[in-house]
Amino acid sequence: MKLKIFSPLSETLGFKEKEIRLCEKVRIKDIPELSTIKLEEYVISLNKVKVVSPETEVEDGDEIWILPPIDGG
Repeated sequence: MKLKIFSPLSETLGFKEKEIRLCEKVRIKDIPELSTIKLEEYVISLNKVKVVSPETEVEDGDEIWILPPIDGG
């Protein structure tokens, strides 16, 4: 699974992109690398196609993007 983090969160977590091996499905909120942040405050994209919640299950081969909140104007 590929985890891609966008600024300013990438500075907080200390990485912009990370490959993670998953042996089974896991909820996004249970990924250890994301345990220090409140995922509800960010936009989570699965496989560059749909916006999902932290409760969504992912598996090896998926790509998750964590983006800052989107503000319209």
